Amino acid sequence: MAPKRNSTAGAGRPSKMAKKDTDMGKCEAIAVALELAEKKNVPASVIALLGPALKHCLPTFKEDRHSFQVNILDMAAKTLAASESALISEVAFAEATVNGGDEEKAKREAAVLETDAAFTAAQEEHKVKQASKLAKAEALKVILEPLKLAQANQKSGDADAESLEKTKAALEATVAELLTPMKETGGSKRQLANLSKQLTTVVETSLLEAMELPLLQKPEKRGTFDAVIIENLETQILAKKTSMEAKLQEEAPAREARAGAVTAAQEAHDTAKAEYETAATELKAAKEAEAAAKDAAATAKAAAKTLAAEILEAASQLDNARKTLEEFRSGPKAFFQELLERTAPALEPEEPAAPAAADGAPAEVPVVSA
Repeated sequence: MAPKRNSTAGAGRPSKMAKKDTDMGKCEAIAVALELAEKKNVPASVIALLGPALKHCLPTFKEDRHSFQVNILDMAAKTLAASESALISEVAFAEATVNGGDEEKAKREAAVLETDAAFTAAQEEHKVKQASKLAKAEALKVILEPLKLAQANQKSGDADAESLEKTKAALEATVAELLTPMKETGGSKRQLANLSKQLTTVVETSLLEAMELPLLQKPEKRGTFDAVIIENLETQILAKKTSMEAKLQEEAPAREARAGAVTAAQEAHDTAKAEYETAATELKAAKEAEAAAKDAAATAKAAAKTLAAEILEAASQLDNARKTLEEFRSGPKAFFQELLERTAPALEPEEPAAPAAADGAPAEVPVVSA
């Protein structure tokens, strides 16, 4: 009988379990890469759906996939393209920063000059507004004195007339509230005493004493002499009232002049006050503008100083971005393409059976080299 050969058919070929683990590892790498698509506004919910679905679709041979798997992989391909686009954008941004260093330097230097000029202008404007406020405050202070003087003149000049107006009003009230009712219906001693008190400076003393006779009696009981007393009483009251009205009429022009002076001074004061308040508001705005301009100038100078470090950082980011893009293309993208296009291996044809040795023929002896 011929000796058996040692079987070497499976030597060096991975087992099915090892191959499955490799496919799962590739699917996981692809799922992680899909997350980059969020930077291109791919919804996180879509990515969360596609990631876990890959392991149920990609390991299946291309010709064995059903339509749902094909649709999932089509979406995954588009999402993976979005991830690659995000990485390309990061590379482009870093390249633009590095390549535009000279332009950015000129831009920032120009910003320093511009903000410095704006700050200087704001400082000058602040000084102008501050001087304006001081001038308006002084003008308000100056205009206040004429107003106070006009008000004082009005108060002292109108004092006699105002007092006379009060006296006249009190007399009219006395006539309406005491004399007229007592004349029409008669009065009491209490009313008479009050009336006498109010008329002390208006009517002669003898008449004050005599008015008791008619005013304490009912009208129907009064005689001719009583009527004369009441008539004289009313005549003196009217004369007093007329005298007061004449005096007030005489004082009217001077009072009007004093009132006009107060009105003019008050208007001037109000105008000066409004101008002062406007100047104060403008000063506040100028102060705030100066502070903002100062901050802008400081920011521009700081940006100019940090440009070199930013360029170095951008160069480092560019290297990292290029490396990440290369790793994406050689890793998840290549894995996806490999598994996406993988088909089942072709079946190897069976080898023809070796012819049986003829009976009695000597078996072939293998030659062993020394």
